[in-house]
This record gives sequence, C-alpha cells and structure tokens, in this order.
Amino acid sequence: MMADGIKIIADENGLFNIYDDTYDVIIHCESEEEQNMVMETLKKTANPWIPITERLPETGDYILISFDNFSLPDIGRYEVDENGGGAFYPGDEDVSYASVGVIANAWMPLPQPWKGE
Repeated sequence: MMADGIKIIADENGLFNIYDDTYDVIIHCESEEEQNMVMETLKKTANPWIPITERLPETGDYILISFDNFSLPDIGRYEVDENGGGAFYPGDEDVSYASVGVIANAWMPLPQPWKGE
C-alpha cells in the first residue's frame, strides 16, 4: 500500500508499518543470463578468494595466499619456472611453500596501500 509516496507494509502479525526503502538496492536485468552474471559478480565480491583450481595469479605479483594446511594467510607471489611449472613463494624468498609442506589453495589481490586522508 502506498500513501503519499510512503510504503506501508503488513508484518507477520498483520500490523502495518512504514517501510523505509532509503537503502534498498534494485538491479534490473534484461535476461536470465544477465541476472546470473550479476549474481556471480556479487558472489565474487562477497568472497574475493580465488581458488587456484579456478585461476592462477600473474607471475611475480604480490598477493595474499590461503593454505589447506596452515591457518593464517600470507603475502607471497606465484612464479613460473623455465619448464612451465609454477609455485607459490613467501614474500621475496627463494624457497616455495610446497617445498616445506605448506599447500596453497586460494589467493586474492592485495588491497591498494593506504595513502592517508
């Protein structure tokens, strides 16, 4: 029900309340395909981790890395060797995580450094 542009809704008990839609977000899609694309984008935004089975990071970029067998993420990088194989490395180290038994499972880009106000 609308009264002078104000939405009035009934709750589960049948009582009427004014509904404030100030912070509502509506996304209009032209097709089911577009709706699915929007839903996937929203899911990725809600969980920015990228599984390594889905995609690997660019070689040499510093990233945040998650692990199967270690509880804390770490900042590191992904490097590809001359044979085309790749590995994750902590920071600027030359020893890979896998070589010490730590298994990467996902990654995400690092946020931009803070610049102050």
